[in-house]
Amino acid sequence: MYQLKITLQTFSNTFRSLSLLPLGIFFLSVLAPFTSSAEEINYAKTKETLIKNLKRTYIDQVYLQNIDRFYSTTCDSLIKKKFKMDDRPIKDILAKLFDVCNSNINSGAITSLGIPSLNNIFLATLKTYKKGSIRNLYMGVNYRQSNIMRSVFEDFPIGDTIRDIVGLREMFYEPYFISSRIKLPQYAVYKDTLLYALANVAPEILNRKIADNDTFYTALVNRSNKVSVKAIAGVKTDTYYDRVLPFSMAIQENRITVEDIKKLTMVPQDYYHAFVEEAIRLHTTANPEIKAFLKEPIFELNQKFGNYYFIKQINDLHESPDNVRFQVLNTLPAKELYFLLLAGSYDLTQEGASALYTSSFFYVYKKFLKETEKTGGVNKFFEDVDYYEFYKFISNVSDYGLVGDLINNLSEEKITRFLGDYLENLSNKQLADNEIILDAMTLAEILYETRNNENIKNNLVARIEKIERQPKLQNDLIYRRIYSVLKDLLLDKYKYEADKTYDVLQVKRLQKPNSPIVQVSFFYDDDDATSSFSSCIATYDSKTWDKKDKGNYVIFSSKVGNKMKVYMNKPNTKQGCDTAQDVMLQAIEQEGYEVTSYIHRGHSYHLPQSLRKINESCQFVFLGSCGGYKQVLKLFQLNPDVNIISTRSVGAKQINDPLLGRINSDIVNNKDIRWDDVWKEYNAKFQSKVAKDLFAGYMAPNKYIGIKFIRKVYNY
Repeated sequence: MYQLKITLQTFSNTFRSLSLLPLGIFFLSVLAPFTSSAEEINYAKTKETLIKNLKRTYIDQVYLQNIDRFYSTTCDSLIKKKFKMDDRPIKDILAKLFDVCNSNINSGAITSLGIPSLNNIFLATLKTYKKGSIRNLYMGVNYRQSNIMRSVFEDFPIGDTIRDIVGLREMFYEPYFISSRIKLPQYAVYKDTLLYALANVAPEILNRKIADNDTFYTALVNRSNKVSVKAIAGVKTDTYYDRVLPFSMAIQENRITVEDIKKLTMVPQDYYHAFVEEAIRLHTTANPEIKAFLKEPIFELNQKFGNYYFIKQINDLHESPDNVRFQVLNTLPAKELYFLLLAGSYDLTQEGASALYTSSFFYVYKKFLKETEKTGGVNKFFEDVDYYEFYKFISNVSDYGLVGDLINNLSEEKITRFLGDYLENLSNKQLADNEIILDAMTLAEILYETRNNENIKNNLVARIEKIERQPKLQNDLIYRRIYSVLKDLLLDKYKYEADKTYDVLQVKRLQKPNSPIVQVSFFYDDDDATSSFSSCIATYDSKTWDKKDKGNYVIFSSKVGNKMKVYMNKPNTKQGCDTAQDVMLQAIEQEGYEVTSYIHRGHSYHLPQSLRKINESCQFVFLGSCGGYKQVLKLFQLNPDVNIISTRSVGAKQINDPLLGRINSDIVNNKDIRWDDVWKEYNAKFQSKVAKDLFAGYMAPNKYIGIKFIRKVYNY
């Protein structure tokens, strides 16, 4: 139910983090030239491949110096000194490091900017081995880097220690693993902490164990001194489970009974009111354990309840007058409206959740501001709720260009402190590279709008400069680059609107020698896909397109203009969509063609499957699913110049079909696609209320501030 990934930062009271100081100097010495031999070929070639991989783009001089210093001076110095580890020559170990780094970079598990700090960890491991605690060292290393080190040292005794730490980190990263590993002897000392994590992040697993009379878990719960564990373990896994769970602490404290909750569920607005009040009560308490109680599950349940009670009804009445469409909100006070705005974000994690349409978001947002005026204004509101999930809220608001409006109604001092603290904590989170980047991209979107407030801007710049002086950042090039580019963004040193990289999709980029332009559309096996497929097929005029049915898929070939082939797999075939897509892609490969356009036509939960089948040849990608906006980083890493269309909220065939039809028409007619012109045309073309609202959620390729930001971080 709750698919949350967390880090050990959540448990900072249990595990201390470790900042690594520069260690390369420990191994430095004057290097004499080496003579290659047959034994050195693997080492030399692997190193050469890795260095080439790391230097594919120029990032900055500091990065280059770091790479050159490690792979030339430090590595060669270790070899010259005949450093050994358990009688194994360092050259073999370094070759393994290079090989593992190459494979992890190629798979996207780590970025080139993460390699310098990884090398520092490698050196620290050599230095600490048999002289100190490897466990203490690795408690401060993020999960991905630890896992890479596990591969490097898997043939050594310390590999077992690193493996156990990786396993521990993996459990906190994905609590599902706790249930299968908590009984292992190497994790015995962490049993209480793991139980606490499982209860608060994946409570349904714990409750299922208790319901099955699992003696191990029952004994753990009975011994636990955590009131939150006792409260969660007491919830029955029946039809009221989701409704009762958020009130489990209230039940434990005798503030409410299960029967009271069942009565509340009979009147949706009464239940939602009680749910919101309980969530705020938990968040505003001074007790750290209570404050953290079911934090993410409650947020996810809010998405489910918000949709079930309000959002679905509002969306279904989209064509109705506002007084009818939003009637269900008439009696909601500011707190419930705020929770509804959080529930209707595009970044949906809970099954059964749904996004607010753009016009709905604006309506609810304005009503929320108006309601706060009744109790002292929006600034007092956020103080009263202790800024509950404020960062998620301001992230949502930034997607609608409302950050400036919001901060104008809030205390500059509070906003500066809040964003400054978030900036500082960014480097304290033990995240994988891609998670760091996604965090920074969202922050860039917010700061881009915040930069117009001089006081906030100047204070945040000063805060960043203070952060940049921290010793722990000197070898962490990811954060150094991120903070540097964020500071430049605030100071407007780089005019993001002047970046023309994504303004125009040139037809020649889609063309390959001796090949037609090839576009692939992925459809999936559900009722919506059947409808979308039929609707899409109908847009291809037989006067200009030739159609061939290949069983699992169809091919449309242009009759005039540029040679273009559009492949679409059929949904709901006997073999299933996955096989149909694979057969289609294999046929394209056998023809010697290269796909340059990829179209995803399906729900957001199908998107990962589409992304797995897109390769670096992509020049244009259409993510027509709900919330596809959050997936652009994966595509950017395949090709930093790729033009991407996605939607913040709801993807719909009444937008997708005409928009794609226009794009393909331009491609066939050899017309470069200017996205500002396309958006201007379709803003005028869509006349119905629902179409205008749906199109407002679509993002043109040149409107991603987050992508332009990360482009600067990696200097593409």
